[in-house]
Amino acid sequence: MKVKIKLKNTTGNQVIARQIRDANEQDHNPISISFNEALSEIYFEGEYITIPDEEWFSDEMLIEGQVKRNESGLEIQPKDKGKTVNIHFDADLVAELNEIKQHVRNKTQHEIVLELFRKGLNQYNKEKEQNKPSE
Repeated sequence: MKVKIKLKNTTGNQVIARQIRDANEQDHNPISISFNEALSEIYFEGEYITIPDEEWFSDEMLIEGQVKRNESGLEIQPKDKGKTVNIHFDADLVAELNEIKQHVRNKTQHEIVLELFRKGLNQYNKEKEQNKPSE
């Protein structure tokens, strides 16, 4: 997911746009810069965007992303960035997960899918035989 910001295309904002571009180049963060058809707005797009001076940023600039403060100013990051979650499982579930892990450890994805398919087909045939009316 990329982040996007925009600035009105004024002489003052062109200076700010160059400074934002230079700050991201120094950060080895490639960003794309474009303009709308009327050339009235400057658009920035990238994996993240560094804005070195907080005074340059306003909420109107933000199109996609979320703002984070850091030591070098502001950073616009994607909204869907993952979060760390701690999950506590009961002992039975952990044992079952470990059993599955041991079972599939040295198998390829093809072998696992084939084994599941065969077991499902065997179970289907077994149930079909049980439900078959006696002649």
